Amino acid sequence: MECVLFAARVLTVFFALNYMIPFIGLVPAHSAYYKIFAASAATFALRLHTRIQGQFALNAQFIQRLIIEDSFHYLVYSVVFLMAAPVSMAALPVTIYAALHACTFMTKILRETGHTSSIIPKLEQFTAHQTQNALGIIACSEIFLVPLLVSLIFSGKGSLLLPFAYYRFLSLRYASRRNPSTRQAFAQMRGSLQNVAMSSSCPRPISSLIYRAIDFISARAPPVM
Repeated sequence: MECVLFAARVLTVFFALNYMIPFIGLVPAHSAYYKIFAASAATFALRLHTRIQGQFALNAQFIQRLIIEDSFHYLVYSVVFLMAAPVSMAALPVTIYAALHACTFMTKILRETGHTSSIIPKLEQFTAHQTQNALGIIACSEIFLVPLLVSLIFSGKGSLLLPFAYYRFLSLRYASRRNPSTRQAFAQMRGSLQNVAMSSSCPRPISSLIYRAIDFISARAPPVM
């Protein structure tokens, strides 16, 4: 199963590179975009199957167990964007996740097969040091997708259902017990906006608008699952 997951993650990165760097030319950019999310959906479906140990039941307890799994969140994410018009930023979170996990698995396999290349400790060190930064980038990009998806509706390029489906995904990420990155990103943004609002150079109407926006968003924050 781990080898299949590794292959799916490598495919996710491969299609992302073809989409972001079109002159590679191995896969047309439009096709590569949707293949990113197809490979990502396969990855998270397999990961979810592993997490729930292949057990399936149609009851509230099973559904609750499903909802708290990060793999389920990103399976939903992948399916949502697989069915929507292309949004380049949406490819970033699943691509970074795929690259991180692929690097981790590759170094593990190289270690276990007795390879002693000097690149292995460097790759391990890079992954260990950059994981938190990568998770922060993922969380911020997921948050910044919200106004982008809303703007797509007004430009006639987005579906009315997409922001609502995405809001549900973001709520699940905020409530995630295993990965607090989204909550941390919201907290950092809230702190930064409060600093702006408290600044003497900030006009009172802008300051009031910032506080109202903070209160509006905070009131809709779900509890940690």
